[in-house]
Amino acid sequence: MASKSAKICAVTDSRQRAKLSSEPAFYCSRCGAKTHSSASVCEPVPFEPDH
Repeated sequence: MASKSAKICAVTDSRQRAKLSSEPAFYCSRCGAKTHSSASVCEPVPFEPDH
């Protein structure tokens, strides 16, 4: 089982991946993975708010 701070690109469990990527607020500038936690990606970049 993946830890709570697992990097989303390394998670193989589809349920855990879905949980980490729900309501994304950040994306990884390296691989493009989207997540709600900046700790879940290698190089987090926050999404810009829509104007």
